[in-house]
Amino acid sequence: MYYKSYAKQRGSGLMIVLFVIVVMGLMAMAMTKIGTSSQTMTTKEVLGTRAWFTAHSANEVVLTELFPLEPLQRKPGVCKNYSASEIATEIDMPEFQTGCKVIQVNCQKIEITALKTTEFKVESTAVCGSGKITMTRTQEVWAKELKNNNDNKTKTRR
Repeated sequence: MYYKSYAKQRGSGLMIVLFVIVVMGLMAMAMTKIGTSSQTMTTKEVLGTRAWFTAHSANEVVLTELFPLEPLQRKPGVCKNYSASEIATEIDMPEFQTGCKVIQVNCQKIEITALKTTEFKVESTAVCGSGKITMTRTQEVWAKELKNNNDNKTKTRR
């Protein structure tokens, strides 16, 4: 009798093995997808940070042209909007990391007559990456030009 019940159960081990293989395969696919997603997010974070710093560098370059160390070196009309082609030819931009570039810089001059000051709004946009993953960051900086009434020298504050 024991032998007959054992004969009826033949093949049940095979079903358990197939079930375990299918479940383990699904788990492996899920883990692979999670790992790929994690790598993509890390890449986006790195490219976003690089784009942010590239936009920051562009703002600093334009502010350096607006407020040079020597006040006599000041160039009139330097506050203007720059396109990607003008940035490459007119502004002395530093070398950025591979795959990063500044695509536009906007500068706006705002005269405040009541306070006898001038404010500058500089906004730059940078792009990093290539192919499927590209990150864009825009950064805005405000600078104020202060005039000292005692000696007519221009001071800047960022």
